[in-house]
Amino acid sequence: MEAELEKLGLNIQQNLVVENGNWRWRNGSEELFSVRQIRKDIENAKLEGAANDLVYVWNSWAPSKANFLLWRALLGRIASREGLARRGVLLSEIGCPRCGLELEIPDHIFIKCLWARSIWWNVLAWVRIRFPVDCETILDFINYVKDCPGGRIWKRVVNTIVIATVWRIWNARNAKVFENCFIPMSKSAEAIKEDAFLWIRNRSRNFNPK
Repeated sequence: MEAELEKLGLNIQQNLVVENGNWRWRNGSEELFSVRQIRKDIENAKLEGAANDLVYVWNSWAPSKANFLLWRALLGRIASREGLARRGVLLSEIGCPRCGLELEIPDHIFIKCLWARSIWWNVLAWVRIRFPVDCETILDFINYVKDCPGGRIWKRVVNTIVIATVWRIWNARNAKVFENCFIPMSKSAEAIKEDAFLWIRNRSRNFNPK
């Protein structure tokens, strides 16, 4: 256990100290020993490590907010129900609000949820790419799409469509959570195609989609 924490840059002997006869985690603001603070430090260290390892290529054809959303999704920094509950936010339900089959974590929101997969199947069929059936994470999926055959411009078009899909999946999820509005899969798929077309037409300089 100590070796694993050392890899994350956390030294138990340096951080776990005794003050006034009480155990205390040095990074915590609380006087007594706090498991919550330790867990928070471990999560932050993991995220920092992931951020350092992740190479994200910004796509100027897509809006900044959509690029930023995908980047945060790849890092697992999306405000999912399970993530909020783990950080101490009291929630009555931490399962997926759409399929209800699993805990709502970032990878479930964007890849594993049956509702999200239905959207991906529709959108990828549009660009003639098969959905990887054994895909479990959004990072695995992005790498799979990136490795699909195609020229430089085509790959950028596909990447723009992927960003648009992530954007619409997140918006549909929020509509269900905050407004109890279920957006049909077919409506989301059409909105993705429209978004991608408009983004490429308005933001690309030398490419004119037909």
